[in-house]
Amino acid sequence: MDTLSMATTREIAARIGLSKSTVSLALRDDPRIPIATRERVQREAAAMGYRPNPVLSQMMRSMRAAKPMEGRATIGLLHGFEDPKQARTNPYHSAWAAGARSRAEQLGYFVDELWIKEPGMSARRLTGIIRARGINALLIAPLPEKARLDLQWEYFCAVTAGHKLEEPRLSRVVPNHLHVILLCLNELLRLGYRRIGLVLSEELTPPVRFQLKAPVLWLQSELGITPPIEPLDVLPKRRAAFGAWVKTHKLDAIITSSRLPVTWLEELGYRVPDDIGVACSSLTIAPEGFSGVDQQPERFGAAATDLLVAQMNRTEYGVPANPKTVMTDVAWRPGMSLRQVGPPIKLKAPLLDLV
Repeated sequence: MDTLSMATTREIAARIGLSKSTVSLALRDDPRIPIATRERVQREAAAMGYRPNPVLSQMMRSMRAAKPMEGRATIGLLHGFEDPKQARTNPYHSAWAAGARSRAEQLGYFVDELWIKEPGMSARRLTGIIRARGINALLIAPLPEKARLDLQWEYFCAVTAGHKLEEPRLSRVVPNHLHVILLCLNELLRLGYRRIGLVLSEELTPPVRFQLKAPVLWLQSELGITPPIEPLDVLPKRRAAFGAWVKTHKLDAIITSSRLPVTWLEELGYRVPDDIGVACSSLTIAPEGFSGVDQQPERFGAAATDLLVAQMNRTEYGVPANPKTVMTDVAWRPGMSLRQVGPPIKLKAPLLDLV
């Protein structure tokens, strides 16, 4: 039985003319209930002030699974920055965390923030702190660098964000980076750009680099651009080297995952978008009003919470034998850093059909 803070399943059922069991299943998003019915029940429950009691819900699921339930209804949110202020000042991270917290609170959970790199912190001490606080569910926020976490994972349900947690291999949520680059390329082709350079930042992981680079190189082959325009895997230390790359390849547009190339273009005398177009692969690093992809970090964070709660509901503790990867949607946002430079360039197969 679900306990509601403002309404009971019986009251919801009476309001919309369904059985109490159907309402209960619909509120748990059970696939045995038609999706239209689930959506109708969930809308009505929200309007009546439905809030699940996660402690009772978890306890009932644990009883059915014959697994004893420990801890209170709290999610531990782990940050990897050395200075806690960075979690607030980094726009992508702070938006992600806000989305994760908001979704957790919507589902009835408390969120307790912890700091992996707090002075004197060790894996053993961190495990002890988490268990002493009665936490058995961990959400690992996007990490600033590659890391290992040697906690006693058998005590926890856990989900990580992004690719930077190398060990253990937990279930993860990531933005759809293939969609990111295809949205950029699709818009550039629509505006007539042909000679497109890709600039990657150092913090990107190999999986993300591959997903961003492969479509760019494939597109050059499709357009017959020779010699190929090699992406900048690492931004040069000197502005002059970057300028030489732009000039040598006669670029009419760049896609960048870093803000520094925009600054350098301006310092080298290029006017955006009159002389060169700029598409940003993440708008959190873009100057105000630039064109690019909104990776929707708030939704990314909310999706990570959803995946974690689903694991909690199934009482899945420890490192999974078959970890899941969930990708979240992104969206193109037009801006003033691109313009129509020629007729649209059409391919045999639309780029966005490749997602």
